[in-house]
Amino acid sequence: MVIESDIAETNNQDVIGIRTISDRHQIFSILSAVQKARTPISIKFENRERYYTSLILRTELDEAYMIIDEIAPEDGHLLAMSKLPFSIRGSHGGVSLFFRPNVISGSGIQSDIAFYKIKFPEEMIYQQRRSAFRAPVARALQIKVVVHSKQRDEMLVGRLYDLSISGCRINFEGEIKPALTRGDSFEECSFFFNDFSLNVPVTLKHASYVRDWGETTCGFQFEGLDKASQKPIDRFVYFLQREARRLETKSS
Repeated sequence: MVIESDIAETNNQDVIGIRTISDRHQIFSILSAVQKARTPISIKFENRERYYTSLILRTELDEAYMIIDEIAPEDGHLLAMSKLPFSIRGSHGGVSLFFRPNVISGSGIQSDIAFYKIKFPEEMIYQQRRSAFRAPVARALQIKVVVHSKQRDEMLVGRLYDLSISGCRINFEGEIKPALTRGDSFEECSFFFNDFSLNVPVTLKHASYVRDWGETTCGFQFEGLDKASQKPIDRFVYFLQREARRLETKSS
């Protein structure tokens, strides 16, 4: 079982907070991002003061495991093979992740270099900055968003520009009148994309008319989300990240 104190506290206002996730798809997405960025992970064995390092070499969603590289310094190999439990800590793109306990469930040697198999954790905690996990939305996806308030006669129809677990940015064609004001509340913010739809209340954080684009760009914060609403948003953020990488690969 992991606890929130396992990640260092910070007073930075850009930090959203510490969250615990247990969804296997989300855990896979985070570990895959660390793998692809080749960001080192830190390993600390139980009742040992020393920290060790490794890399995630492979992640497998269906069987829920990952392969990590040799552990350095080299005495970490003996500790790992003795089945001593250890924690894993890492960071990528503004997100700090942590999970424990872990034990080696398999190992091998390739080109004289050891590698290890570890099961996905049942829980992972991470600390996220607002700038992190803000998934850009490719224009080609054309994700429609409808925003409605009882204070306005007409619904606002726009295009999703980016999305995070705490809010979103939406672009609306033309200049919105009457002008929007910071703090305006909207009872409904509805997303529509293929078989995905979601309706949540939002509060306006900022709005500006960009004359060169001919659009009004707005930042909104989600309000009053319960776990049932948060889960599809989390999954949609990860979907958008994967889709953005797919489109980048396709165009390169």
